[in-house]
Amino acid sequence: MLTERQKKILEYIINEYTVTKKPIGSKEFCQKYFKDLSSATIRREFNFLTVNKYLTQPYWSAGRLPTDKAYQWFIKENLLNREKNEDELDRWVKKLDDWKKLSFEEIAKKISQLCESLTIGYLLNDQLIYRYGLKKFFEQLEEMELQNWESVWEDVDLLDERLKKRIDDLIEEPFQIFIGKESPITRDENLSVISYTVFDDEKQNLLILIGPKNIICERNLNILQTAYDILNGSNLNKK
Repeated sequence: MLTERQKKILEYIINEYTVTKKPIGSKEFCQKYFKDLSSATIRREFNFLTVNKYLTQPYWSAGRLPTDKAYQWFIKENLLNREKNEDELDRWVKKLDDWKKLSFEEIAKKISQLCESLTIGYLLNDQLIYRYGLKKFFEQLEEMELQNWESVWEDVDLLDERLKKRIDDLIEEPFQIFIGKESPITRDENLSVISYTVFDDEKQNLLILIGPKNIICERNLNILQTAYDILNGSNLNKK
């Protein structure tokens, strides 16, 4: 069981890593987020979170990175709590109001630009697959300084084939997040997949975001949730 302070630390680390894509040191972290605490206290909390597999340390002198377990906690604690995010969702509804005039394919393209990652628009009835944001997808991965690109290239090459083969896994739930090797359509442990099943003019389609694990953040989920509600013709302002 995590304390409230440990939860807050973990949330800050995930959000910080989403922006910087670099390991986070306890001293800098303390100065930015917990000025009333000593760096020794933050180090103890970092150690606790590391021992309990919420954080990992790439090498001895490096800062910490969130693990798959941390992202799973973050999803359950924050991203799936719609009531907690209602105000932020309302803000995105107003900001993306003009999306109501766009087609499914146009919305998929807009998502790739806002989330800066690979976005797939899959029209199931027509068996058409649209890809947007591939350049930004590779730029994001380059920033992570991956040692092995072979599995990433394989994931991109086989993406359409895997989508068609594993479609039942993707549409099993309206909204799903797959972290690392959990994904039915990618194999590289550094990637994550966010999938929404939507209905546009009564046709079943898939909106899929693929990228590094740091695509799992409140901002991206709110953008996708807003697109989901627009395409399904629902009103987020209704409780």
